[in-house]
Amino acid sequence: MSAAAMEIYVNGPLQQQALFSHLIKDAARRASSMLALPHEAARLRSPADDGMTPIERLEHSPLAEDQLVATALRLSPSAARPRAIAGALQRHFTTPPGWLAVEAQRRAAWSDFAGRGLPLEWAAHTAAGIEEQLNGGDAETSSKLRAYADLYSDLWCDPRIAAPAPARRGMLALVSVLHARCASLEGTEDAP
Repeated sequence: MSAAAMEIYVNGPLQQQALFSHLIKDAARRASSMLALPHEAARLRSPADDGMTPIERLEHSPLAEDQLVATALRLSPSAARPRAIAGALQRHFTTPPGWLAVEAQRRAAWSDFAGRGLPLEWAAHTAAGIEEQLNGGDAETSSKLRAYADLYSDLWCDPRIAAPAPARRGMLALVSVLHARCASLEGTEDAP
């Protein structure tokens, strides 16, 4: 499948497409591993004492990795090879969502903004963790962080994931924090 066919919502930069492809493969491996035992598919869909299923717990995470694993688990009702799960995820994200569905997700995420705001402190901590995982010099790190920011910019309002509004606000906060971190890194590159 070509990079253009795997677009998230808009035609993102090539680095964003490569990141998304990498995250899909990782999510497919994680989902395949989680579904390896015959009884796991039922357990992942059964509520725990807190009333949430393990899949719903992943959907409450603002992390793109967790959202993709949750989507993979929803698309795979039983054990499957990582390649089959990755194919299902790629097909799921190939067709762009309708603008009304995107707008509905935006409104849901913003509905309680005045009361809760964006979790910027959490986002700053998470962005620092993402940056630590990346290898390379400042220019390469900045480019990779920008790919993450672009990914979150598309994903936070994407109706093809089942994230609730608080998780979507976390993703939106990551967009702002990651872009600020990129600007900071780019500023230090330009300094004498």
